[in-house]
Amino acid sequence: MKYKSIKSNREYFYNFGMDEDIVDEVKKRLSYIKESGYFKGENDIKIYYEKYKAKNQIGKIVISHGFTECIEKYREIIYYFIKEGYSVFIMEHRGHGRSGRLGKKHESQINIEDFNYYVNDFKVFIDKIVIKNTDKIYLYSHSMGGTIGVMFLEKYPGSFKKAILSCPMLEIAIGNIPNFIARIIAKVSILLGKGDEFIFGNMPFESTYDFILASTSNEFRYNVYYREIISNEKIQRGGGSFRWLYESLKSFKYIFKRENLEKIDIPVLIFQAGKDSLVGARGENKFSRKCKSCELVRFENGKHELYLENDDILIPYLEKIFKFLSD
Repeated sequence: MKYKSIKSNREYFYNFGMDEDIVDEVKKRLSYIKESGYFKGENDIKIYYEKYKAKNQIGKIVISHGFTECIEKYREIIYYFIKEGYSVFIMEHRGHGRSGRLGKKHESQINIEDFNYYVNDFKVFIDKIVIKNTDKIYLYSHSMGGTIGVMFLEKYPGSFKKAILSCPMLEIAIGNIPNFIARIIAKVSILLGKGDEFIFGNMPFESTYDFILASTSNEFRYNVYYREIISNEKIQRGGGSFRWLYESLKSFKYIFKRENLEKIDIPVLIFQAGKDSLVGARGENKFSRKCKSCELVRFENGKHELYLENDDILIPYLEKIFKFLSD
Protein backbone atom coordinates (compact mmCIF):
# COMPACT_ATOMS: atom_id res chain seq x y z
CA MET A 1 0.00 0.00 0.00
CA LYS A 2 1.29 3.46 -0.92
CA TYR A 3 0.11 6.90 -0.01
CA LYS A 4 1.12 10.41 -0.96
CA SER A 5 2.83 12.80 1.38
CA ILE A 6 0.63 15.69 2.50
CA LYS A 7 3.43 18.14 1.71
CA SER A 8 4.32 16.84 -1.75
CA ASN A 9 3.38 14.48 -4.54
CA ARG A 10 5.92 11.89 -3.44
CA GLU A 11 4.64 8.40 -2.71
CA TYR A 12 5.73 6.54 0.39
CA PHE A 13 4.89 3.05 1.62
CA TYR A 14 2.47 2.86 4.50
CA ASN A 15 4.23 0.85 7.24
CA PHE A 16 6.73 -0.77 4.86
CA GLY A 17 6.67 -4.49 5.64
CA MET A 18 3.01 -4.70 6.58
CA ASP A 19 2.37 -5.93 3.05
CA GLU A 20 5.03 -8.53 2.17
CA ASP A 21 4.14 -8.32 -1.53
CA ILE A 22 5.32 -4.69 -1.53
CA VAL A 23 8.62 -5.69 0.07
CA ASP A 24 9.09 -8.35 -2.60
CA GLU A 25 8.24 -5.86 -5.33
CA VAL A 26 10.78 -3.35 -4.03
CA LYS A 27 13.44 -6.07 -3.91
CA LYS A 28 12.64 -7.05 -7.48
CA ARG A 29 12.72 -3.49 -8.82
CA LEU A 30 16.03 -2.75 -7.14
CA SER A 31 17.52 -6.03 -8.38
CA TYR A 32 16.98 -4.88 -11.99
CA ILE A 33 19.35 -1.93 -11.52
CA LYS A 34 21.73 -3.35 -8.92
CA GLU A 35 25.40 -3.91 -9.58
CA SER A 36 27.59 -5.46 -6.89
CA GLY A 37 31.16 -6.47 -6.32
CA TYR A 38 34.22 -6.28 -4.11
CA PHE A 39 37.26 -4.05 -3.90
CA LYS A 40 40.38 -4.26 -1.75
CA GLY A 41 40.50 -1.94 1.23
CA GLU A 42 43.21 -1.26 3.80
CA ASN A 43 45.51 -4.27 4.34
CA ASP A 44 43.88 -6.00 1.35
CA ILE A 45 40.59 -6.67 3.20
CA LYS A 46 37.79 -7.45 0.72
CA ILE A 47 35.03 -4.85 0.89
CA TYR A 48 31.58 -5.58 -0.54
CA TYR A 49 29.50 -2.89 -2.26
CA GLU A 50 26.33 -2.36 -4.26
CA LYS A 51 25.34 0.46 -6.61
CA TYR A 52 21.99 1.41 -8.10
CA LYS A 53 21.71 3.63 -11.18
CA ALA A 54 18.68 5.93 -11.32
CA LYS A 55 17.03 6.93 -14.59
CA ASN A 56 17.66 10.58 -15.47
CA GLN A 57 20.15 10.83 -12.62
CA ILE A 58 20.25 14.20 -10.86
CA GLY A 59 22.99 13.26 -8.41
CA LYS A 60 24.71 10.48 -6.50
CA ILE A 61 24.15 9.52 -2.87
CA VAL A 62 26.81 7.56 -1.00
CA ILE A 63 25.55 5.75 2.10
CA SER A 64 27.75 5.08 5.13
CA HIS A 65 25.92 2.60 7.37
CA GLY A 66 26.01 2.08 11.13
CA PHE A 67 27.44 -0.38 13.64
CA THR A 68 26.58 -4.09 12.95
CA GLU A 69 24.47 -3.10 9.93
CA CYS A 70 24.44 -4.24 6.31
CA ILE A 71 22.95 -3.09 3.01
CA GLU A 72 19.64 -4.91 3.46
CA LYS A 73 18.68 -2.52 6.24
CA TYR A 74 18.63 0.41 3.80
CA ARG A 75 16.47 -1.11 1.08
CA GLU A 76 13.44 1.13 1.64
CA ILE A 77 15.38 4.40 1.75
CA ILE A 78 17.48 3.33 -1.24
CA TYR A 79 14.22 2.87 -3.13
CA TYR A 80 13.07 6.40 -2.19
CA PHE A 81 16.40 7.91 -3.25
CA ILE A 82 16.18 6.13 -6.61
CA LYS A 83 12.59 7.32 -7.13
CA GLU A 84 13.77 10.87 -6.46
CA GLY A 85 16.44 10.58 -9.17
CA TYR A 86 19.56 9.86 -7.12
CA SER A 87 21.83 6.94 -7.93
CA VAL A 88 22.89 5.15 -4.76
CA PHE A 89 26.28 3.73 -3.78
CA ILE A 90 26.69 1.75 -0.58
CA MET A 91 29.53 -0.38 0.78
CA GLU A 92 29.63 -2.63 3.84
CA HIS A 93 32.34 -1.42 6.21
CA ARG A 94 35.10 -3.88 7.11
CA GLY A 95 33.90 -6.43 9.63
CA HIS A 96 30.28 -5.90 8.53
CA GLY A 97 28.00 -7.79 6.16
CA ARG A 98 29.82 -9.57 3.37
CA SER A 99 33.04 -7.59 3.81
CA GLY A 100 36.09 -9.18 5.44
CA ARG A 101 35.36 -10.47 8.94
CA LEU A 102 37.64 -9.21 11.70
CA GLY A 103 36.21 -10.61 14.95
CA LYS A 104 38.86 -12.31 17.06
CA LYS A 105 36.63 -13.93 19.70
CA HIS A 106 33.72 -14.76 17.39
CA GLU A 107 33.13 -14.37 13.67
CA SER A 108 30.15 -12.10 14.40
CA GLN A 109 32.20 -9.74 16.59
CA ILE A 110 32.89 -6.18 15.39
CA ASN A 111 36.57 -5.35 15.69
CA ILE A 112 38.95 -2.78 14.20
CA GLU A 113 42.69 -2.19 14.49
CA ASP A 114 42.50 1.50 13.62
CA PHE A 115 39.35 3.60 13.04
CA ASN A 116 41.13 5.33 10.15
CA TYR A 117 40.88 2.07 8.20
CA TYR A 118 37.14 2.69 7.84
CA VAL A 119 37.89 6.11 6.36
CA ASN A 120 40.63 4.76 4.08
CA ASP A 121 38.27 2.09 2.72
CA PHE A 122 35.64 4.76 2.10
CA LYS A 123 38.17 6.81 0.12
CA VAL A 124 38.96 3.85 -2.14
CA PHE A 125 35.21 3.33 -2.62
CA ILE A 126 34.68 6.95 -3.65
CA ASP A 127 37.68 7.00 -6.00
CA LYS A 128 37.24 3.59 -7.67
CA ILE A 129 33.50 2.82 -7.54
CA VAL A 130 31.55 6.07 -7.12
CA ILE A 131 34.00 8.09 -9.28
CA LYS A 132 33.74 11.86 -9.04
CA ASN A 133 32.61 12.70 -12.57
CA THR A 134 30.04 15.14 -11.22
CA ASP A 135 29.98 17.69 -8.42
CA LYS A 136 26.56 16.46 -7.30
CA ILE A 137 27.71 13.79 -4.86
CA TYR A 138 26.02 13.71 -1.47
CA LEU A 139 26.77 11.84 1.75
CA TYR A 140 24.08 10.07 3.74
CA SER A 141 25.40 8.51 6.93
CA HIS A 142 23.99 6.90 10.05
CA SER A 143 25.42 6.31 13.54
CA MET A 144 28.95 4.83 13.26
CA GLY A 145 28.73 5.63 9.56
CA GLY A 146 28.34 9.26 10.63
CA THR A 147 31.64 9.11 12.52
CA ILE A 148 33.30 7.69 9.41
CA GLY A 149 31.56 10.30 7.27
CA VAL A 150 32.62 13.27 9.41
CA MET A 151 36.23 12.10 9.53
CA PHE A 152 36.12 11.71 5.76
CA LEU A 153 34.77 15.25 5.31
CA GLU A 154 37.62 16.57 7.44
CA LYS A 155 40.33 14.55 5.71
CA TYR A 156 39.08 15.04 2.15
CA PRO A 157 37.31 18.42 1.77
CA GLY A 158 35.52 18.92 -1.51
CA SER A 159 34.50 15.28 -1.98
CA PHE A 160 30.80 15.92 -1.31
CA LYS A 161 28.44 18.77 -2.14
CA LYS A 162 26.32 18.27 1.00
CA ALA A 163 26.21 15.83 3.91
CA ILE A 164 23.40 14.25 5.93
CA LEU A 165 24.26 12.84 9.35
CA SER A 166 21.44 10.74 10.79
CA CYS A 167 21.94 10.23 14.53
CA PRO A 168 25.73 10.27 14.06
CA MET A 169 27.94 8.56 16.63
CA LEU A 170 29.77 11.60 17.99
CA GLU A 171 29.32 10.43 21.56
CA ILE A 172 28.48 6.90 22.70
CA ALA A 173 25.72 6.42 25.27
CA ILE A 174 27.32 4.08 27.83
CA GLY A 175 24.95 4.36 30.76
CA ASN A 176 26.18 7.06 33.12
CA ILE A 177 29.85 6.49 32.27
CA PRO A 178 31.50 9.54 30.64
CA ASN A 179 33.19 8.76 27.33
CA PHE A 180 36.63 9.71 28.65
CA ILE A 181 36.28 7.13 31.46
CA ALA A 182 35.13 4.52 28.93
CA ARG A 183 38.18 5.34 26.82
CA ILE A 184 40.47 4.72 29.82
CA ILE A 185 38.73 1.40 30.59
CA ALA A 186 39.07 0.31 26.95
CA LYS A 187 42.74 1.36 26.85
CA VAL A 188 43.55 -0.54 30.05
CA SER A 189 41.75 -3.61 28.68
CA ILE A 190 43.95 -3.46 25.57
CA LEU A 191 47.12 -3.11 27.69
CA LEU A 192 46.02 -6.16 29.71
CA GLY A 193 45.67 -8.19 26.52
CA LYS A 194 41.86 -8.07 26.49
CA GLY A 195 41.44 -5.71 23.54
CA ASP A 196 39.80 -8.42 21.46
CA GLU A 197 37.34 -9.41 24.19
CA PHE A 198 33.71 -8.31 23.94
CA ILE A 199 32.79 -5.01 25.60
CA PHE A 200 30.89 -5.53 28.86
CA GLY A 201 27.31 -6.39 27.95
CA ASN A 202 28.16 -7.22 24.31
CA MET A 203 28.03 -10.76 22.96
CA PRO A 204 28.04 -12.81 19.75
CA PHE A 205 25.05 -12.61 17.40
CA GLU A 206 21.81 -14.00 18.80
CA SER A 207 18.70 -14.73 16.76
CA THR A 208 16.31 -13.73 19.56
CA TYR A 209 13.38 -11.61 18.42
CA ASP A 210 13.54 -8.48 20.58
CA PHE A 211 11.42 -5.61 19.26
CA ILE A 212 11.11 -4.11 22.76
CA LEU A 213 14.80 -3.14 22.69
CA ALA A 214 14.80 -2.24 18.99
CA SER A 215 16.07 1.12 17.73
CA THR A 216 12.87 1.76 15.80
CA SER A 217 9.26 2.12 16.94
CA ASN A 218 7.93 0.48 13.77
CA GLU A 219 7.57 -3.27 14.15
CA PHE A 220 6.78 -3.85 10.47
CA ARG A 221 10.10 -2.34 9.39
CA TYR A 222 11.87 -4.15 12.23
CA ASN A 223 10.43 -7.45 10.99
CA VAL A 224 11.63 -6.89 7.41
CA TYR A 225 15.24 -6.56 8.55
CA TYR A 226 14.93 -9.32 11.18
CA ARG A 227 13.86 -11.80 8.51
CA GLU A 228 16.81 -10.81 6.32
CA ILE A 229 19.30 -11.30 9.16
CA ILE A 230 17.91 -14.65 10.29
CA SER A 231 17.98 -16.05 6.76
CA ASN A 232 21.58 -15.05 5.93
CA GLU A 233 24.53 -15.99 8.18
CA LYS A 234 26.90 -13.78 6.18
CA ILE A 235 25.29 -10.58 7.48
CA GLN A 236 24.79 -11.61 11.12
CA ARG A 237 26.78 -9.43 13.53
CA GLY A 238 27.01 -9.27 17.31
CA GLY A 239 28.70 -6.82 19.67
CA GLY A 240 32.00 -4.99 19.56
CA SER A 241 35.43 -5.47 21.12
CA PHE A 242 37.24 -3.20 23.56
CA ARG A 243 39.61 -2.34 20.72
CA TRP A 244 36.67 -1.18 18.58
CA LEU A 245 35.37 0.88 21.52
CA TYR A 246 38.73 2.51 22.13
CA GLU A 247 39.27 3.35 18.45
CA SER A 248 35.76 4.79 18.19
CA LEU A 249 36.15 6.98 21.27
CA LYS A 250 39.58 8.10 20.07
CA SER A 251 38.04 9.19 16.76
CA PHE A 252 35.89 11.77 18.56
CA LYS A 253 39.02 13.60 19.75
CA TYR A 254 40.16 13.89 16.13
CA ILE A 255 36.76 15.05 14.89
CA PHE A 256 36.38 17.86 17.44
CA LYS A 257 39.78 19.42 16.94
CA ARG A 258 39.17 22.98 15.75
CA GLU A 259 41.53 22.69 12.78
CA ASN A 260 39.67 19.60 11.59
CA LEU A 261 36.16 21.00 12.04
CA GLU A 262 37.15 24.10 10.07
CA LYS A 263 37.83 21.92 7.02
CA ILE A 264 34.13 21.08 6.68
CA ASP A 265 32.92 23.82 4.35
CA ILE A 266 29.73 22.27 2.93
CA PRO A 267 26.13 22.38 4.20
CA VAL A 268 25.45 19.67 6.78
CA LEU A 269 22.07 18.40 7.95
CA ILE A 270 22.14 16.52 11.25
CA PHE A 271 19.21 14.55 12.67
CA GLN A 272 18.75 13.82 16.35
CA ALA A 273 16.35 11.35 18.00
CA GLY A 274 14.83 12.20 21.37
CA LYS A 275 14.61 8.53 22.40
CA ASP A 276 18.08 7.56 21.19
CA SER A 277 19.70 5.09 23.61
CA LEU A 278 22.85 4.43 21.56
CA VAL A 279 24.47 7.79 20.82
CA GLY A 280 24.65 10.85 23.04
CA ALA A 281 22.89 14.07 22.10
CA ARG A 282 25.74 16.16 23.54
CA GLY A 283 28.06 15.08 20.74
CA GLU A 284 25.50 15.99 18.08
CA ASN A 285 24.76 19.33 19.74
CA LYS A 286 28.44 20.18 20.07
CA PHE A 287 29.11 19.34 16.43
CA SER A 288 26.13 21.38 15.19
CA ARG A 289 27.37 24.40 17.15
CA LYS A 290 30.96 24.18 15.94
CA CYS A 291 30.35 23.22 12.30
CA LYS A 292 30.26 26.22 9.93
CA SER A 293 27.02 25.47 8.12
CA CYS A 294 25.01 22.91 10.05
CA GLU A 295 21.29 22.54 10.72
CA LEU A 296 20.11 20.23 13.51
CA VAL A 297 16.63 18.69 13.31
CA ARG A 298 15.31 16.79 16.33
CA PHE A 299 12.50 14.25 16.36
CA GLU A 300 11.45 14.11 19.99
CA ASN A 301 9.65 10.76 19.76
CA GLY A 302 12.09 9.12 17.38
CA LYS A 303 14.47 6.28 18.19
CA HIS A 304 18.00 5.83 16.86
CA GLU A 305 17.02 4.43 13.45
CA LEU A 306 14.96 7.34 12.13
CA TYR A 307 15.10 5.93 8.60
CA LEU A 308 13.05 2.93 9.84
CA GLU A 309 10.70 4.86 12.11
CA ASN A 310 6.92 5.18 12.12
CA ASP A 311 5.44 7.03 9.16
CA ASP A 312 4.63 10.16 11.19
CA ILE A 313 8.39 10.55 11.76
CA LEU A 314 9.81 8.91 8.64
CA ILE A 315 7.91 11.02 6.11
CA PRO A 316 8.87 14.44 7.57
CA TYR A 317 12.41 13.07 7.90
CA LEU A 318 12.52 12.13 4.20
CA GLU A 319 10.83 15.35 3.11
CA LYS A 320 13.47 17.33 5.01
CA ILE A 321 16.24 15.32 3.33
CA PHE A 322 14.89 15.87 -0.18
CA LYS A 323 14.40 19.59 0.44
CA PHE A 324 17.94 19.87 1.79
CA LEU A 325 19.36 18.08 -1.25
CA SER A 326 17.42 20.18 -3.76
CA ASP A 327 17.95 23.64 -2.23
